[in-house]
Amino acid sequence: MRMSKQKVLEFIKSHIKSHGVSPSYEVIAKGVGLSSKSNIHRIVHRLRDEGLLDLKPYKFHSIKLVDRSVQEISRL
Repeated sequence: MRMSKQKVLEFIKSHIKSHGVSPSYEVIAKGVGLSSKSNIHRIVHRLRDEGLLDLKPYKFHSIKLVDRSVQEISRL
């Protein structure tokens, strides 16, 4: 995972833990020091494609973390 994807994922986790809701793309961009919301959109969708996030289209606070612990345990 590239550093920017890892930073975005960690920021989302931290924001949800602190605020109880997922951040907007604008909040993520400011939080990780990127200037473009389109870059955040691209990164978030890559994280979704990798199974790390779930997105609910057209919903506010639509980013959900995916619990991968069951998948990782089943690989053992």
